[in-house]
Amino acid sequence: MATFPFRTELPFNLQDVRDEFDRLLDRVWHVGLNTAPLDGQDWAPAMDIVDEGSSYRIRMEVAGIAADQIDVSVLENSLVVRGYKPVPPKPAEGQRKLRGECRYGNFCRRFEFPMPVSEDAIAASCKNGVLEVSVPKKSEAKGRSVKVQAED
Repeated sequence: MATFPFRTELPFNLQDVRDEFDRLLDRVWHVGLNTAPLDGQDWAPAMDIVDEGSSYRIRMEVAGIAADQIDVSVLENSLVVRGYKPVPPKPAEGQRKLRGECRYGNFCRRFEFPMPVSEDAIAASCKNGVLEVSVPKKSEAKGRSVKVQAED
């Protein structure tokens, strides 16, 4: 009769290690070694940014995150979105996790706009797990013509 030489209650699941390694390879394969969205974080929600002419529209996947756990701030031309996705409770006695692909914890995403934005008119809403932020551009100085008066 063969016995299993390892403890049955390991501090980690080998499938979790494999999943994490697959995510690492996937990141390197798709985005190269640049980890700009993560910047040392364990995870960061996906984000789309669209220039709509007079404003920018930011859409971010924030499923499982309450609106009060998300902070959107703008300083000069930089948008910063911070938040926290709570870690779910561990499986109850007699249950076991079969796969763990979801990411949890704090995140911070930054984006610098290429032109000045109107900080006072920014609006943010969260619906169906998608955060939408509308950031109007500052109206550009249009200049004016000055008529020269002739003096006699």
